[in-house]
Amino acid sequence: MSFRGVKTLLKNSVSIAAISIALSFAINTKAHAQSVEGINNEIPALITANEVIYDEGLGIVTATGNVEISQGERTVLADSISYNMNTNVVTATGNISLLEPSGEIVFAEHVELTDNLKEGFIRDIRVLLTDRSRLAASNGQLTSGNISVFTNGVFSPCELCKDDPNKAPIWQLKAKKITHNKESQTIKYDHAWMEIFGVPVIYTPYLAHPDPTVKRRSGFLLPSYGKSTQLGITLQIPYYWAIDESSELLFAPIATTKQGIVLAGEYEKKFNTGDLSIEASGTIADLDDNNGKTKKDKFRGQIISEGRFDLDKTWRWGFNAEHASDDTYGRVYGFNTDSELETSAFIEGFRGRNYAKLDSYKFQSLRNDVDDSENPYVLPRVQYGFQSQPGITGATYRLDANAQALGRSEGRDSRRVSLIGGWDLPYTGSWGDQYKLTTQVQADGYWVNGVNQDNDTIRKEGDTYSGLTGRVFPQLALEWRYPFASYRGNFTQTIEPIVQGILAPNGSNPSEIPNDDSRDFEFDDAALFDLNRFAGTDRVDSGSRVSYGFKWTASTTSGNRADLLVGQSYRFTGKNDLYEENSGLRDAVSDIVGHIGIYTIDDFSALYRFRFDPDDLGSNRNEVELNVGPKALNLSLDYVYLKDDNVDGTNSDREEVKIGINSEISKYWSLNSNYTRDIDAGESREAGLGLIYHDECIIIDTQYSRTWFSDREIEPDDRFTLELTFKHLGTIQPL
Repeated sequence: MSFRGVKTLLKNSVSIAAISIALSFAINTKAHAQSVEGINNEIPALITANEVIYDEGLGIVTATGNVEISQGERTVLADSISYNMNTNVVTATGNISLLEPSGEIVFAEHVELTDNLKEGFIRDIRVLLTDRSRLAASNGQLTSGNISVFTNGVFSPCELCKDDPNKAPIWQLKAKKITHNKESQTIKYDHAWMEIFGVPVIYTPYLAHPDPTVKRRSGFLLPSYGKSTQLGITLQIPYYWAIDESSELLFAPIATTKQGIVLAGEYEKKFNTGDLSIEASGTIADLDDNNGKTKKDKFRGQIISEGRFDLDKTWRWGFNAEHASDDTYGRVYGFNTDSELETSAFIEGFRGRNYAKLDSYKFQSLRNDVDDSENPYVLPRVQYGFQSQPGITGATYRLDANAQALGRSEGRDSRRVSLIGGWDLPYTGSWGDQYKLTTQVQADGYWVNGVNQDNDTIRKEGDTYSGLTGRVFPQLALEWRYPFASYRGNFTQTIEPIVQGILAPNGSNPSEIPNDDSRDFEFDDAALFDLNRFAGTDRVDSGSRVSYGFKWTASTTSGNRADLLVGQSYRFTGKNDLYEENSGLRDAVSDIVGHIGIYTIDDFSALYRFRFDPDDLGSNRNEVELNVGPKALNLSLDYVYLKDDNVDGTNSDREEVKIGINSEISKYWSLNSNYTRDIDAGESREAGLGLIYHDECIIIDTQYSRTWFSDREIEPDDRFTLELTFKHLGTIQPL
């Protein structure tokens, strides 16, 4: 029986099942490792061919000429396909290709399956996987339906050269035998060579790695090599352990020629309600103390841990745990450059316009001039905040409350209860003028021990005060703005004068109240119109004053934007010694503060922040952030100048510049560089240069850095690192 030019719909057809089994043994998913019993023969198969012949006597069905068989989401193409119902043998020849539902494509020249379609032979097989990896061999054999054995095979995730497809890829693995077990999702190689640009560079009698369908698999990762003045030659060989579906461990010891072996690792665990991460490292090495003496064979290490967990839709809790054995450990071994470590725990809740938090924390300073016994610990602190919905008039009221117990191993400690209540009423006039009336009252109660009232030092030196103290600090503020807007085509600009007047009593910072959370004070344009320009609660911005400024903004419909703000304030009560000499607020007339910003204008953005002396317009603070150029060649510059900056308890000018040049040289090559210089001291601080190659199958990352500063055992250092990442051989994918 013969049909020419037919398109036939066959029920209970096993043709597609046979060819699918024949070819899918090379595909890397568990779903493909199924026997013929797993094929749903009730799914109709649509066969298109130039000719279909059924020899009833021999029991052979043959389709020839542009054969296409579709069943479900699978499609098979071939020049000729035959099925012998008596021997249960399926044969396909000529330009065979199988398109799998998952996206893989298998090519072959000859396929023959026997033994209920579980055993088979394929000649000239090529497989294109979903991630564009390629596997090819002169012939392949299917065993037990889920194990594929390739003879004289090659595997590579690299793209072929478009101009010359026969050219060797960047890297590939060649082996006498390649075994792919789809049940264990593993590819094994016997007598394998790694070739780079067609040149054999590494031989191994045995190699195994997960197939491309595996996201996580335990095993050794590629090593990284480095060299530094302080550590000597370094070698790190990580081992990745996929403990289960929700947790993993990276054990990454570092061998150094000058500092011995450092044990290091990272552990991550995902729960249904949150995440946990732990980074830890340690070694036995010499330690130089602050007195210039060397302690032999001391344990040195650190731990950095973080956890965040949801209790329900309202509440969550978490912690940070950070501790180092000594001040310089993290910087010597390249783990961190932080100057302070924090350990804390909290529970917080959000509901509507309410917020509540209970937390505690302590600090470990890694700076040379800080005694950890003087660092505070807070146990506990309670905070609550509420913001009302606007009423009929638009008015809102708010409440912020907190209570904390702060102590030290040596020096003063305190207990504080604070309550801040406020009411805000906005109003817009008929001419577009905008007003905002604010009333606020802050009430603080303290119980303190060992407060030095003369110079506010932490240690108990001279006469100190212990006992109860507090204050009630009311403020009344009225702010006025009058925006003038102009629209011209695609360009919009707004000019806005701003005036704010605040009435408040003087002398609201009694010397009995210690200053623990308001030391980090910075007067700039962002704080110009704040009711309290101090960062925390211990200090309030007392006295009546008026602040005034001018704001200009401009934007285009394409997203380009620029703005300017300049202003200052005047205190009616004159000079206030509460502020430091270089703060910009000590005199009745404050420094002039402001910024000029240009954003996203043709690969150009810039921000300039300034603070000028009102008498001679001399610069007290200058900050510049500049980013110029496209990705092909991008320049970044950060500059800061602070006059009489308080560093290590002394006032001195600070002037520093940091320059970075980054370039995407081509599609695959990129360059990064940076340089930091202390202009005031006339000294270089840091410099770095990196060259990275990154394509679909390999990452080559080379980095060089140079530091010039010294701190106890840390000396000027040169470091070089080289990392190679081969796809499927050395990549960690997150949970």
